[in-house]
Amino acid sequence: MPYSFPEMFAELNLFAKTELGRILVTLITIIVTLLIVKFLQKRARMQGATDVARQRRNLVLAKNLVLLTAVILICATWASKIAGAALSLAAVAGAMLIVSKEFLLNLLGTAMLAISRPYRIGDFVELENISGRVLDSDLIATTLAETMEGNQLTGHTVTIPHSVLLSKPVRNLTATGRFTINMLPVAVQPNENLQLQEQALLKAAFDICGSWIEEANRHFERLESRELVTLPSAEPRVLIELKTVKEYTFSLRYCCRPNERVKVEQAIIRQYLQTRSTFVAAPEEE
Repeated sequence: MPYSFPEMFAELNLFAKTELGRILVTLITIIVTLLIVKFLQKRARMQGATDVARQRRNLVLAKNLVLLTAVILICATWASKIAGAALSLAAVAGAMLIVSKEFLLNLLGTAMLAISRPYRIGDFVELENISGRVLDSDLIATTLAETMEGNQLTGHTVTIPHSVLLSKPVRNLTATGRFTINMLPVAVQPNENLQLQEQALLKAAFDICGSWIEEANRHFERLESRELVTLPSAEPRVLIELKTVKEYTFSLRYCCRPNERVKVEQAIIRQYLQTRSTFVAAPEEE
């Protein structure tokens, strides 16, 4: 006589409570989890590169949710066994604490990361004298794409355990989001006309950054109202630094997108050198 649905469910429930049933449920959970993660990665790659940072952020979030669900399901499957072994685990808790100290610190660092959110996927950060762009973050560590000066990628990756977050400060180089404020030092000679040099540097900065200054100002205004902070203007400014009596330095403050810093700096310098020769030549001709 064929089983009815309630009877089949009861039989499966009884089977799942056996040792073989628990092992099968665990294996099926692991296989399904791996398949879902692979599917999410393939789907993210097929969406194109319109917004890579957002796609990677969504992928990491979905992957971590799937992994967390799998861990909860496996723990629920073996809950009775875990409860029965609680007394035995308590006997060796001291030894486990010593052996798994780093693992527990990593979990505490992950909890702090989830609460304080010092960085997100796609941010440029600096931690333990290591700078890079955040590629991935799981329950144990964060993976960075290593960068040099100016957020230029080196092609290397660095894995940082989350235990470091408990004792070391994290510097987020892109905390302002889509646009960041940067400083570009430019050396000048004291015998040169500083006013003309400043005008040439400002003109070069406005020529290169002018197309996104208004958009950046609107972005900073929204950020100020949301975060209750005061941010500088997106318009270029020049500050004069006196290193020594014989050494002057212009510090150009400008804004750009985080991943375009090197390109923008090079464009400003090249435009400045071209504009500088024009500004210097004009008074001499007069």
